[in-house]
Formats: sequence, C-alpha cells, structure tokens
Amino acid sequence: MTTDTYLIVEPNNGEFDMGPAPRAYEVGELVPDERPQLAGVAPTLWLLEHGERQIGHVRAIAEHDQEQLRHPRVCAILETEAGTYELRTHLAQALLLRKPIAGKAVFRYYDPRVYAHLRWILQPAQLAILMGPVTRWSWLDASGRWSEAHFDGQAVGALTVQPEQYQQIARLALVRRALDLLRNAGAEITAELPRQLDAQFRKAEDYNLSEDDQIPFALHGVLVATNFDRHPQIQAVLAASHSTPYAEAVSTYTDDDWQRLRQESAQYFPLP
Repeated sequence: MTTDTYLIVEPNNGEFDMGPAPRAYEVGELVPDERPQLAGVAPTLWLLEHGERQIGHVRAIAEHDQEQLRHPRVCAILETEAGTYELRTHLAQALLLRKPIAGKAVFRYYDPRVYAHLRWILQPAQLAILMGPVTRWSWLDASGRWSEAHFDGQAVGALTVQPEQYQQIARLALVRRALDLLRNAGAEITAELPRQLDAQFRKAEDYNLSEDDQIPFALHGVLVATNFDRHPQIQAVLAASHSTPYAEAVSTYTDDDWQRLRQESAQYFPLP
C-alpha cells in the first residue's frame, strides 16, 4: 500500500508558508462532529505530495519557531497508509477526550509540548488507539531534537483513560512550566523528571496549595528531596498556607536551610 505524509499545523500560531518548497495541499481543519463550534480555531491537516522536497523546509519552520520561543506552527509530521478521509476523521474525533465521570474535553494531543508527555501517561495500547491509522508520528521535542513513534496503524476505537491519567493530562501545563524553569536554570532534564514533577504537583493539590504555590512546591520536591514535605518545618508551613502562601513562607530560606532540610528529610517517610 502507498504511504502518504501529512502535517498537523496550528494556524493560530502564525501563517504557514512553504516558501521556496513546493506548496503543501491543505486538506482542512480537524473539527470533531460533536463540536462544530471549533471551526476556525481547530488545527489543520496538510498533505505533502512532494515529501523529499518539502520535509526539510517543514522541519526548518518548526526549528525556527522553537529557537524564537514561538508557539509551534508545525505540530507533527505523520505517515499513514489510510485514506485522507479516514485519517482526517480519526484525528478530528481524537480531539475530544472522554472525562472519567461524564462529558468530553478538548484534548490537544497533537501539540508537541503535550504529545511528548503522553508516552509516560498512556499505556502503549492506549497511545496506539489515539493514533489510529497513523504508522509514524514525528515531532520536535523541547531539546530541539526530532523524535518519532511508530505504530501498526490498525488500532480502532476511542481513547479511554483512567481518572488518574486524566488528572495527569490536566496537570501537564504546570509540569511544562516547571520544566521550562528548570531548563532555563541549566538543570538536567531526565526522562523521569516530568513524572516526578507530576507526583509533586499531585501532592500540592492534596495540600490545597494555590497554583502560584504549586510550582515552587513541586520544584522543591525534585530539587531538595522527594519527601521534603514530611519534614516538620515544611509541615508547619503547609498547615498555615491558608494564611501565609507557601512561596512567601519559604522565600527567606537560604541554601544552607534547604541543604539541612534535604539531609533531615532522609529520616521522614511519605504518607501511605
């Protein structure tokens, strides 16, 4: 069977111009049947009919946007053996994620800043269902490298996630903000760091911290000690966070204070 190459483009992030390369064919917006009101703001699907002469230019657009700290116009390069109608229908319907209790939410799975994290949130079978007829999905990751995921293109159905997975997806915006702060500070971004940050954000939610407090809390959880929040000094800060925000309460802590907390946290254990 013939394998075709497509792009998912986010037009709201800027005009998509192929420049000197052969023009790509715009298939159309990815609008789910259940949400016709998304017309005009949905991502668009493009077909690359001259892939060898177009891919380099497409990648250059994505790399330029990232270097300029712009939101990505080119979200993904994908391959499939399916027909255009089947592909477009699946990708559009995948924009709606069923909530664990009731209803559906718009799911920006195609955004490379989201897709990169789905590999640790979803099980392989779930990711295959999300991809449907796609056999290869390529995206520019936060480090500036092109990554790929491969599928058999045979999975069918609608993605279903567990309640905790849904919450992890909902927390991705915070995880990404924390990762950006760490990256800008020169910290090493390991493969496990997003999951570790998410675990800290989940604890921050349990402590009913505000969003402004959740980010410093999560950063301390990965930079100081995973269980730093069990230290009596931090427990006291958390207990009073309704009157004194967490970030304000710890703003006077010195490097020596955090080093002491790191060492002393070894004797405390997370709650079961």
